[in-house]
Amino acid sequence: MVKFGERLKEARNAKHMSQQALADIIGKSLNTVGLYERGLRQPSLETLCLLADTLEVSVDYLLARTNNRYSSFTSSSEMDLESRISRIESKIGIE
Repeated sequence: MVKFGERLKEARNAKHMSQQALADIIGKSLNTVGLYERGLRQPSLETLCLLADTLEVSVDYLLARTNNRYSSFTSSSEMDLESRISRIESKIGIE
């Protein structure tokens, strides 16, 4: 059975992103991202949503509830890079 940590690592690698880069974006430590990927820690709901937004995958995909990487609710405006960055920045308190 595929687990959250495996999906997280797969999605991160698909974006050619290091653990450190992901940690910086979501406001967590490198160690925390590593713990997520090894299945030794689970993110909060807020962090889970931030991970999905950052990696451009659905929460259901990260939770291995579906093999569909993308949410059916993603609109074309959400795919705009500036819009995604702005949403991520507002979630972690960068204005």
